[in-house]
Amino acid sequence: MSQEKSEQNNAYLQKIRIALQNRGFSTSEPTDDFCQVSLEGQSLCKVMGTGSVRYSKSDVITEGQNEALHQVISTAYTVSEYMRLMEEAPVLKADGLDEHYKLLADYNGTVLVGHPTSFGVQFITWDWCYGHTAVTQGHQMAGNYEAAKQDFAVRSGLIDKRMLFTPDQLTEIYRCIQDTLDHQYDITFDQENMLKDTQEQIIDIVPDLDQRVQRAMDQEETTFSHPMM
Repeated sequence: MSQEKSEQNNAYLQKIRIALQNRGFSTSEPTDDFCQVSLEGQSLCKVMGTGSVRYSKSDVITEGQNEALHQVISTAYTVSEYMRLMEEAPVLKADGLDEHYKLLADYNGTVLVGHPTSFGVQFITWDWCYGHTAVTQGHQMAGNYEAAKQDFAVRSGLIDKRMLFTPDQLTEIYRCIQDTLDHQYDITFDQENMLKDTQEQIIDIVPDLDQRVQRAMDQEETTFSHPMM
């Protein structure tokens, strides 16, 4: 492997480490173009500088470990995607911004921008103003690339906002599906598989789903234990 490629892989790994740490994972310093990922003190997998993930079956036994591994794979893929885009993207030329703001997308008067920082790449959407010489109405998405893409799609008119579910709505849909599966309602095999696939989709797009489900359960318990008079 060339020195340039090795440096590029390590740069990817540093950004992947930041994204994983923000999601509650522990990561080692990159060595030999990979970093070790752990969860709650237990080894889970290795993330390679190419964005691929390697793991041992002995480290992924429980359903929770499998879901955690799925999050790592999704995160590594997403970070690798936007890091490649950042390398190729032109500088956003707008008043008051330096050369570190990269233009990732531009459509219908709205832009999606990536800004590399020590906390990882930060994403922002803006509207053009003053004849495409400045930007306004910034929506800061921190390091949430998926949220930034969705916000860009809605603001630019590519997607109708009414077609999208909020994380809270998706959490309740997930819980209702689980209730249906747990109580063995009279549904067909195809319906059951469709419900399970829907749950998998929700897990993919709501990274803190477990915490949201737990909060909803705690809130219900509090409500039922203290009924309104």
